[in-house]
Amino acid sequence: MASNPSICGICSLRQITKVCKYWCPGCEEGICDECKEHHKLLKATRSHEPIPISNYKSLPSFITGIQQSCVYHNEQYQQYCAEHALPICFKCINDHRKCNVTTLEKVTNDFKTSEQFLDLESRLDDLLQNIDRIKKDRNSNMTNIEEMKMRLGKEIRQKRVEINKHLDNLEKQLIKDLEEKECQSKDSIQKVLSSVTEKETMVTQCHTNFQSIKQYASDLQTFLGIKEIEVIVYENEQYLQSLIEAKSLEQIDLEWKVDPVFETILNSLKNFGSIEMRTKTSSLEFISRKNKQHRYK
Repeated sequence: MASNPSICGICSLRQITKVCKYWCPGCEEGICDECKEHHKLLKATRSHEPIPISNYKSLPSFITGIQQSCVYHNEQYQQYCAEHALPICFKCINDHRKCNVTTLEKVTNDFKTSEQFLDLESRLDDLLQNIDRIKKDRNSNMTNIEEMKMRLGKEIRQKRVEINKHLDNLEKQLIKDLEEKECQSKDSIQKVLSSVTEKETMVTQCHTNFQSIKQYASDLQTFLGIKEIEVIVYENEQYLQSLIEAKSLEQIDLEWKVDPVFETILNSLKNFGSIEMRTKTSSLEFISRKNKQHRYK
């Protein structure tokens, strides 16, 4: 388990309290400026690459909480059991004799440049871009509805001039119907926008965590911690797909259907018309950088 990230671990062993300026992922402890100089000179630690403590603290807690030593034997992880998806120390091998065990270095080396890692980064970027496209599309639809309301309201008022005053009540009913349909349309779209905005907050944080992991986490931390982000990405990809399947992204238009007898039989006219919400298939296409498979079709 990582030591206190606020004080120098080496100085602490000497009963000296110093604020650490760097974090050594290999040693899993903070070091001060003076100890950092000794750190890079010692044969056992000269290959370590300390990072600024601020960078370490930017890592998500599920990454910094990853243990790099065996909880059972207090030894560094050196092996990896593929069947159990667990890092193990040499003393754990007896419990995994029938498993597919390989070196931890082999599975973690250059993991940040692996296809799995790069694909997840691409999917995160795609999610954020697709959420932004949905928000713009839904806001555009609301703007169009407002314009349609104004245009249809004008047509209604123009038609109203042509009929007798006894139709005043019918006109009011229709305008009320128009406004109700507008509210229903906007409410429907706003529900999608609210839900998408919540997802955007989650994915944005996930994307921030991912970038922090990419820059500052060790290969082991990256390899073991990336599964949590994969789960979030998958769930949000499924969520976006569910919007299509539920027809939540279909365009909503307002349309005024004039009563057929309106022009010819004013005295027998029972209603001025109706306002209807008409939907059409969305032209919005999600971004996906994988050409082999379009995930959202």
